[in-house]
Amino acid sequence: MAITVVVSGTSGAGKSSLMRHLAALQGGAALLFFDDYVELGTDVDEIQQWVAEGAPADAIKTPGLTDDLLALQSNQTIHPSGGRAPVAPAELILLEDPFGRARSALAPLIDLALHLELPPDIALARRSLRRAQAQPDPAHAHWHAEALEDLAAQFQAYLGPQRQAYRLAEAQARAQADRILDGMYTLPELAAQAQQAIAALHPAAAKAPRNRSQTKE
Repeated sequence: MAITVVVSGTSGAGKSSLMRHLAALQGGAALLFFDDYVELGTDVDEIQQWVAEGAPADAIKTPGLTDDLLALQSNQTIHPSGGRAPVAPAELILLEDPFGRARSALAPLIDLALHLELPPDIALARRSLRRAQAQPDPAHAHWHAEALEDLAAQFQAYLGPQRQAYRLAEAQARAQADRILDGMYTLPELAAQAQQAIAALHPAAAKAPRNRSQTKE
């Protein structure tokens, strides 16, 4: 039976990178991403309202995510939203969700909850660099201007309710996590820690890590 591991953390913590690296070490995994399903976007008023209501995790809707996870657990191929390629079932299912196990619809389906913890300023810097260093789109003549606008909008949102939203979401995920990972460690070390946690849950599901470097970034 498949093992389902959720990876939580604030935006920029490195959730997707860890999942892909871990999948490669494991020889494959089924990957699900929160952003392919979530309805709440970056609208400042929506975020502010959610924060004012106490930031309830269950108010964040991801239509189809629970059904797709159940299908993978039942050994069925899924076709996620967001234009991604079909996802085939695997012995290891990795779910990226900033709320971790905090949302009640998903909680019973999760075997292991890992939380990536990273200082907010480092996470913001990583998000900004990711956008600034993205490859230019030759089809868009004003790509650089659009990138600057996106960065400005990101900073404005962070100075507003978004910062509080990230903090509240992370607190809920952290409280429900089985293991807290220090996001300042290198990707190989984080993957090694994740494999150790999986092995403790189900020894046959984790392969020996290829790199156990203790060096921090």
